[in-house]
Amino acid sequence: MNTQFWICIAIFVLMILGYMQSKVSKTVVALTAMVALVLTGCLEAKTALAGFSNSNTIVMATMFIVSEGLSRTQAVHKVSTLVNKISKGSFTMILMGYVLITMLLAQISGSSSAAFAIMFPIVFAMCDNMGFSRSKMLFSIGIVSIATCATLPIGGSAATFAQYNGFLESNGATAYQLGFWDPMIARLPSLVAVCLYAAFVAPKFSPDLKPVMVQETKEKEKKREVLSPVKEVVGYGTFLFVIVGLLAADAIHVPSWIITLIGALVICATGVLSSKEAYAAASLGGIVMMYVGVLAMGNALTATGAGEAVGSAVAKMIGNTTNGYLIGLVFFLAPFILTQFMNNRAVSNIFAPIAILTCNAIGCNPIGPMLLTLSGSLASFMTPMATATVNMVMGLGGYSQKEMIKMSILPSIILTIVNVVWIMTIYPAF
Repeated sequence: MNTQFWICIAIFVLMILGYMQSKVSKTVVALTAMVALVLTGCLEAKTALAGFSNSNTIVMATMFIVSEGLSRTQAVHKVSTLVNKISKGSFTMILMGYVLITMLLAQISGSSSAAFAIMFPIVFAMCDNMGFSRSKMLFSIGIVSIATCATLPIGGSAATFAQYNGFLESNGATAYQLGFWDPMIARLPSLVAVCLYAAFVAPKFSPDLKPVMVQETKEKEKKREVLSPVKEVVGYGTFLFVIVGLLAADAIHVPSWIITLIGALVICATGVLSSKEAYAAASLGGIVMMYVGVLAMGNALTATGAGEAVGSAVAKMIGNTTNGYLIGLVFFLAPFILTQFMNNRAVSNIFAPIAILTCNAIGCNPIGPMLLTLSGSLASFMTPMATATVNMVMGLGGYSQKEMIKMSILPSIILTIVNVVWIMTIYPAF
């Protein structure tokens, strides 16, 4: 481990502490960390700057504009009124419906960010119209979009079995193969557990916004100019176009950022939003810039070898144990913890080979531990470094890092138990 490794770790710790205080904005903390990483040589300048042009960064900014355009129309309010009638005003029934819709969107789109970006304006409008606290519902939508994403073999996730068979082959475990349905079978119980938790338990642990904030939102809505019939149609028509485009992005071979950018341009060009409103929507309290900063930290942790160092330590921890559940627990927890601070794909690529090689060394079946590295690396919902979706959840919900950790503890325990017990039972190591 070189000097830059320890410098990177020190900056990382300071960044986490920065997220836990409230005097300095999270955006300033994230961008300060990015500058420090570049100045200390932990990260190349071009890699840091790449965060500004990252496809997820563009999708976030442009989707915020499209969503703001939708919020200017009466469509969302009409949907909220309909939901209110069907649910008879029940918060739990409404949330359960939104949880199921979010879960389905996360499967079809294959993107937690896309699913969340589609849902949050609808959730916000419903909460404002019915007097519910936004923050009581937003974490539930966020955790479902993240923890259930790409569970069903739809779109790109249909190739997951092939990707992991490639890991098995390249790491000398040719006697074992995954079937097409195995990744889904492994993650299905956790999908059910997350949905039930989000609908019935999560609101109890989510902070409640003061009622005055809801009233202020309503007053702002009253002051806004009513859209003309044509702009009204453009507002929700563009949103529907973007939704369909995001869901069909892989099939039509068009990048998601192109689709959301087109939508944002239409919203601005037709006057649904003024240029001032569009700029405000795109920045959305610094969420996008905050994401750029946390991308830099994730890249630095990878570049300095932090991921590999953790992986090597995990392999040593396993030793020669013959307890399959203990092996599974280690290979779920290690990537689960690391994915809160690094890109989940990078974490998965680090730990899948380590799991296979470790199992080869102790003579056990690597299928279960390998699938647990997949499940663990995809459960990234604690910190803004985990995924773009967490940035949106924190920014839109007003959650602090401390509140995010507090809300994440119980679902983390549930996911650990469900995944380890289920996967190591149906795919035993010995």
